[in-house]
Amino acid sequence: MDIRRIYRGMPFAAFLLICCFTLGCAGKPPTSPSAVKKAPISGTVTLSGKPLADAEIYFFTEKFTGFAKTNEDGKYILAQGAAIGSNRVYISKFEGGAAAAAANDPTRELNDPTQTEIANQAQAASGKKGPKQLIPPQFSNEKTTKLTFDVPEGGAKDADFNL
Repeated sequence: MDIRRIYRGMPFAAFLLICCFTLGCAGKPPTSPSAVKKAPISGTVTLSGKPLADAEIYFFTEKFTGFAKTNEDGKYILAQGAAIGSNRVYISKFEGGAAAAAANDPTRELNDPTQTEIANQAQAASGKKGPKQLIPPQFSNEKTTKLTFDVPEGGAKDADFNL
């Protein structure tokens, strides 16, 4: 056996080994929001039996978050729907409305669920008193919410929450 032949083939063998390793370790690509199966969701939010106007409502899973605002009758329709299956839900409303919350933190995007918590932490750290959250924490915090909703494949028009 010629040793030169073995050395000439080594770069190619190393290349093949690296390709196999890379392809084998790549795993699944991340799920895009458009690939998540969604269904239309609507309902009514009430607080102490009265319609909750101008509240933000979020249905979320690990792969998708649906968002809506309630109208003056407490009714909402998720613009992009919600992921089919079990969703956690949280509802947020600040004293003075979303404009007051945004004025307190101008970088806050109203459709970004993590921004509510970031704004609250920033207020606490700075010692500033920001707008008051009007919804009890067991319903208004994305990490500790007790609200859930199982979204059926056909969607639902009765995703009502009485807080």
